[in-house]
Amino acid sequence: MKSLIFKLFTFLVVSSLILSCASESNNQVKKASSKRPTQAITYPEMAAMFKEYDNGQKKVLDGYIKKKSKGKDTIATISEFFTIEELEQYLSYVKRLSAEKEINLTGIKIFTSAYPSDYKIPEYRNRVTFMLAPTAKIKGKNVAYEPLKSTMRKPVSMQSVLNEYADETTKKVNRASIFSFQIGSDDSSVLNRGTLNPPY
Repeated sequence: MKSLIFKLFTFLVVSSLILSCASESNNQVKKASSKRPTQAITYPEMAAMFKEYDNGQKKVLDGYIKKKSKGKDTIATISEFFTIEELEQYLSYVKRLSAEKEINLTGIKIFTSAYPSDYKIPEYRNRVTFMLAPTAKIKGKNVAYEPLKSTMRKPVSMQSVLNEYADETTKKVNRASIFSFQIGSDDSSVLNRGTLNPPY
């Protein structure tokens, strides 16, 4: 009987310690992640940035889209939406791919790009969009890399993969032609196709 009581007591003490440590660990994560990021900006900064964009780049983009859409009343994309679940799932995905290759995932790069004129979703054609790509250290720099093409502890830069799709005349891919959606089904780890505003 004493042995059973001792085992039960030991089990309760160990369980309490484990739960206490897990709770403390969760509280530390919450405290660290709930602080205001140092990269967060002020409303005056934001207002100045929107004004600069609206009076500069957006006017040029609006004109370009109107020309490409043959005079239809249309304007450039001003935002793209991803749900929290989509972002969490994407981060989990690139974290898993990186861990499987033992590559340190250093961050996410966000690239500005545009859908081609012949894109399969007509409302997206010629519109600005954003692509999220995982990064790793390559030659000391945070570089967008492709975990699907990388090997153990050897990240392959996204640029080197893109070079396989280089324009035949220039023999290189520049940022303006970073992806052709007509290429085929060579998968990447890049996130795109959020909800654009406009058109929706």
